[in-house]
Amino acid sequence: MSEDTPNSSSDRPASSKLVTGLVRLRDATLGKHPLILWLLNAGVLLLLAIWIISDARFSATWSHLQYELGMTGDMSQLDEFANSFSSRSKIFALGTLVVISTISLALVAFGLTMGAKGHRALGSWMIAISLGCGWLGLLTSWDELIWTGKQMRIDSHVAAFEPIARDLRQHWPKADGQNKQLGPFMAYPGDGPKTLILLTKPKIADSGPSFSSVERSDAGGVRFQLSGDERGVWLEWHPAKEEPASFTGGLLEPHNLVRSVALGDGWYLVRYQQAAISS
Repeated sequence: MSEDTPNSSSDRPASSKLVTGLVRLRDATLGKHPLILWLLNAGVLLLLAIWIISDARFSATWSHLQYELGMTGDMSQLDEFANSFSSRSKIFALGTLVVISTISLALVAFGLTMGAKGHRALGSWMIAISLGCGWLGLLTSWDELIWTGKQMRIDSHVAAFEPIARDLRQHWPKADGQNKQLGPFMAYPGDGPKTLILLTKPKIADSGPSFSSVERSDAGGVRFQLSGDERGVWLEWHPAKEEPASFTGGLLEPHNLVRSVALGDGWYLVRYQQAAISS
């Protein structure tokens, strides 16, 4: 028994050094308090929420990032968006934010069980849960934030569409032609047209959202199919007692109503099932 004592005592310093080394590595990685991790993760969360709302091309940026990471093989949502340097930079920036948010949130969660005392305090648990709920809320309300952003941006340009809509209500074209506000266009169908397909960008595109076609409803409403950055939605004016509804256009394409929101004075922002396909 006495012969084992020196060996066991010699093992203790080695074990102690290993534990000390692991503790130092933990503290160097996580820090003794998670404040920096909290601020970093919350900052990325807030930045992404603002980005989603303010950037009309955020959905395209996310689709390209998913495709390049191999998360999806669907190329239907990809377009020429990623060709420019600024667009590539946005894709890289989004990927960086995703990596930072994932790592920082993982370190916060790891610190709750293996971190220093400051990581395992009750307050740390509450903040970690709040951050988790924040990210869950962002993921579940992704589409709602995008819709809110479109509403905010397009609402500020409604006044510019008013004279165009007024002119079309009063003088709806009966054949192919050209006018100052729309430029050259083709009218469909030939017998009693209710769809105008623009052949060039309208003048309004110089200072606001562009549109690629115009539809006239049976009650006299005017629907602008937005294109460019705001593709996928329609800006519509409807007379009293008429609201957005599913319709079949002059090219016999069905458009099934998904959602709409009133912007005031008879104007609505509308999304149809096929709006993104035909934009």
